[in-house]
Amino acid sequence: MRLPLLAVVLASPLLAGPSNRLPGDLIEANRDQAVPARQDFWRHANGLWNQAHPIPADRAVYNSFAWQDDLLKRDLLAINADLLVQKDANGDQRRLADFWRSALGFESGPAELPAGLRAVLAGLDEAKTPQALLDAAGALYAEGTGSFLGVFASQDKKDETKVALHLWQAGLSLPERAFYFSDEPATKRVRDAFPAHVAKMLGFLGYDAPRAAKAGAAVLAFETKLAEVSLPMVQLRNPDAHYHPMTWAEIDALTPGLRWEAAARRAGAPAVTRVIVGQPDFLPALARILAATPPEAVRDYFRFQAISGYASVLNGTTAAAAFEFEGVVMTGAKQQRSLEERALKMQDGALGDLLGKEFVARRFPPAQRERFRLVCENVRTAFAARIRKLEWMDADTQAWALRKLAAIKLRVGYPDKFRGYEGVEIRADGLAQNLVNVRQWSRARSFARVGGAPEREEWGMRPYTVNAYYSPMNNEIVMPAAILAVPTYDGALLDDAVLYGFIACTIGHELTHGFDDSGRRFGPTGRLEQGWSPPTEKGFRDRCDLIVAQYDKEEPLPGIRVNGKLTLGENIADIGGVEIALDAFRATEAFRSGRLIAGQTPLQRFFLAHAFAFAGNTRAETLRNRLLSDTHSPMPQRINVVLRNVDSFHEAFGTQPGDAMWLDPKERVKIW
Repeated sequence: MRLPLLAVVLASPLLAGPSNRLPGDLIEANRDQAVPARQDFWRHANGLWNQAHPIPADRAVYNSFAWQDDLLKRDLLAINADLLVQKDANGDQRRLADFWRSALGFESGPAELPAGLRAVLAGLDEAKTPQALLDAAGALYAEGTGSFLGVFASQDKKDETKVALHLWQAGLSLPERAFYFSDEPATKRVRDAFPAHVAKMLGFLGYDAPRAAKAGAAVLAFETKLAEVSLPMVQLRNPDAHYHPMTWAEIDALTPGLRWEAAARRAGAPAVTRVIVGQPDFLPALARILAATPPEAVRDYFRFQAISGYASVLNGTTAAAAFEFEGVVMTGAKQQRSLEERALKMQDGALGDLLGKEFVARRFPPAQRERFRLVCENVRTAFAARIRKLEWMDADTQAWALRKLAAIKLRVGYPDKFRGYEGVEIRADGLAQNLVNVRQWSRARSFARVGGAPEREEWGMRPYTVNAYYSPMNNEIVMPAAILAVPTYDGALLDDAVLYGFIACTIGHELTHGFDDSGRRFGPTGRLEQGWSPPTEKGFRDRCDLIVAQYDKEEPLPGIRVNGKLTLGENIADIGGVEIALDAFRATEAFRSGRLIAGQTPLQRFFLAHAFAFAGNTRAETLRNRLLSDTHSPMPQRINVVLRNVDSFHEAFGTQPGDAMWLDPKERVKIW
């Protein structure tokens, strides 16, 4: 996944950003000439844009991604406004309109959880044994509340023709296990604020102040125990290490006294004889924790999970209380987003495919889609040529890699098949209940596929999502319409240097994910397999170690460095995406002509456009969280560290030893 990215917009009063600047050439207008390109290329390319776009009070980050998202929201708001008054709306359009009404009206509603969830909580005091608590976790899961029961349906990694039931470690409220242990002052402040947040949430369920304070401390203690036995994110990147098919009897044998099938069935899972366990060591550790923890503390944990999962959609008071921790403490945002913006986010999560279908019909013409499909194929061709020339990859592995690359499905613009929501009840009031209805429908739909074939045509992103992704198990890249164009923008006017600088780099980035430290473990059909020879593996790992070492040196905040291992896959894709897109760009007439645009050579313009994809500002609180839990490096590193490794960048801007952007050719890492 590559986040964020922005298509370049020509001057138009309809497309003015928050600063109301109307650049004639967005790439040239945002350069800060006071910062030499050879010293800090990220600031050089984006400095004026960053100055003109400070972080609004209701944001934790404001970047080119958020700016484009703001433009797109105007269209989404207009769609909803039209549907509210449309007299001949079909069933899906009525669902969208009624959901929109419920989202705009929720703040004046009661602070009351949905009926099904209230019923489960009403009987929770009867859960006094580890088995009863595990069963309660299943019942809460069925009502849309998460906990330590990580059960879900997903494609079988070693049989891509089937969907299997999975068990995975779960149960933490904070973004990553490090938040429960780190002594770094700001991270510790988040942990220290968590019990008070728990207490405030439980107050909405009738806890008095002393009981709520005691429960807050107990919930933190319980989650800390879960964190102690949970693997860190960096260790979850190896898919081979988290594939353990087991029977229910074998799972129960790991946790004497606990019966897992009963809990999974209460959660809605189908009857199966085989389950894929991600982290077998987590299960007996969880059993020990449940046996050693007072049942009252676990019940407090369940109640907190229930109320915190819905507080932001119950009414205005609960939403504001949730924001005090989830927004202010966790991200540094100063105020809540507008009601309409929050409503769009809820609608996206619940009925996004329906909204996406309406968006595409109005804003993304087929000709635009076909142009970008051609660019995708050009980048794939360039990648294939690079694979054939790799010295560290032997012939058999090259043949395997080329088969996989040729098999990657290029999904551009919007899906050919949108998800339907037949049978989902959506009312014009009761937002929380609407969300429960959608979640239960979606989960039942997912569980119904266990034992059958995966759904191959539906996307994991909406057409209006400003992002892209690679799916290893479906062996596809997905490039939503929003990352390729913005409202009222005619993509036919986009010059090739900019087109390849941001769009082709994204395509190359996502293709490269199929061959990074995790994606390379999946074959052409999406099956987990070993397609690389041992010598090739070693050559790849040696180069990966060099990338890790480069990023480990970066210190975006005092005392907190980039985690080179956690961000390795994205860093590989960042570097590889630029190199592959450059090869594709070199095949264009725009590159061969050498024609200057805005005083820039084709190469310079390519790199400036690429850098603008990562323009923006981030609050320290959010940056800190991301350094601990995000697989992406911060925005400056996604430009400066990447381009130091790219020979053509040094050629374009004439870097020399002693420049901050200089990296000795012997130290530049070349994987793809």
